[in-house]
Amino acid sequence: MPKLLQIGELAKQTGLSIRTLRYYDEIGLLMPSHRTEAEYRLYSEADIARLQQILSLRQLGFALKEIRQCLENPDFSLGNVINLHLARLQEQMAVSQSLFSKLSTLAQKLQNSESVAVEDLMQIIENLTMTQQYLTQEQHDLLEARLNQGQAEWLDFVEQAKSHITQGRDLNDPEVRQMAWQWRSDIRSFVADDLQLYEALIQLYQQEGAEAASWGTLDAPTLEYILKAVALLSVREEMVGFSWDRLTPETSEVMRRGQEAMRELHLNFFGTEGLILGLLTVETTPAAQALKNQHVDLVIAQNLIDDWLAKCTVSATDIPAEIPFTPRTYRVLQLTAEEANQQGNKQITPQHLLLGILQEGETTGGGLAMHVLRECKVDCDLLRQQLNSV
Repeated sequence: MPKLLQIGELAKQTGLSIRTLRYYDEIGLLMPSHRTEAEYRLYSEADIARLQQILSLRQLGFALKEIRQCLENPDFSLGNVINLHLARLQEQMAVSQSLFSKLSTLAQKLQNSESVAVEDLMQIIENLTMTQQYLTQEQHDLLEARLNQGQAEWLDFVEQAKSHITQGRDLNDPEVRQMAWQWRSDIRSFVADDLQLYEALIQLYQQEGAEAASWGTLDAPTLEYILKAVALLSVREEMVGFSWDRLTPETSEVMRRGQEAMRELHLNFFGTEGLILGLLTVETTPAAQALKNQHVDLVIAQNLIDDWLAKCTVSATDIPAEIPFTPRTYRVLQLTAEEANQQGNKQITPQHLLLGILQEGETTGGGLAMHVLRECKVDCDLLRQQLNSV
């Protein structure tokens, strides 16, 4: 029987994110042919061939809806889709041709020492430099290059946001909150934590609108929805009140050991895998004991994570003194604080941290911490009961 690939393996081999593959599954574009008893997605050779077709059409500029129609509807002509794409390209070419003609006319007039109407110059300048009113040429080129580099995933993110709007999802919905987390993380990565560049981008958005600030990829209603979700998430974080001062000494040790584990694995980010390794390393806590009772072993967890993240390793010089958390880890920490609040506890224990991992896994499928638990055949309901009884 041909080998079946788990979602993490497929993500590694294709360079796609697990989030994108999950989204393709959710919208019925690429549903894995098989699943394990623990509900792991397993992709067959046919699935991989379909993914290749999806990525090829995506590269050509087709929307996900068009791709699904193309691949699944036998009456839908691929030629029609290509014609649609050609029509779009013709529109773009028409705009470019118009600009080319105007510039050629001006160049000819200048060569003939003729005067050029100020109105003509102003019109061309407006077409050429709308974004450069706010961004330098260097900034503009840098952001455009980053946007093109991550275009497929960015467009998938935008479609997810639009899907939430169409479904009428509440802004407090867990998946919407996860989207807000992702937005904040992506924006910081997009501007590379350059505050000056971020402020210039915001000014462009405020003065010219969402489409200008996103190079035509994001409309105003969608951005408004995203920004509202981000604002409510920030308020929620303030109200939940996660604070390092609330951590018990055992929880602080878990976090410290998690940092060490990430460093030993040569990783420069702290995902949920760091949390689970920290929990397993501090063996004296009820959380560690509950994991042990369900046969979750530190060495097994380390080997699994090392294998899954083998392609993400970096040199020791590229690992900061304080390894930053991933958006999913921040999300788990917020859920951890909520668990403590619901139980009326001012302090956050390792048990609360493990409960946060479980809760996050229920809403989004979870990160590598949940993958470890699934690989070890953990009964999550039983584990939750044991933690709540402490």
